[in-house]
Amino acid sequence: MKNSKNKRTAILALILVGLLFVAYKVMFVSPVDDMVAEENVAAGERVVAILREVESINFDVSVITDPRFKSLQSIEIPLPSLPVGKKNPFSASAN
Repeated sequence: MKNSKNKRTAILALILVGLLFVAYKVMFVSPVDDMVAEENVAAGERVVAILREVESINFDVSVITDPRFKSLQSIEIPLPSLPVGKKNPFSASAN
């Protein structure tokens, strides 16, 4: 009986060591994968393509010198300065 308990303990210990090894590999060892490098290269190429598109944009600034643009006036109305809230929001109200 004592011999079977020792065997069972040894088997359980081996299984535990194996599981600990697998857990260590999964959690702490980063996978070395060529797909990651290929994805980075593809992403870099996309960034370069978008950057070229942005650099090729030409803005027409001749509109600013147009007399009709210069004749535009602002129709904004200044907001009245109204008191907002109470000085102490936790004090009892006087209602």
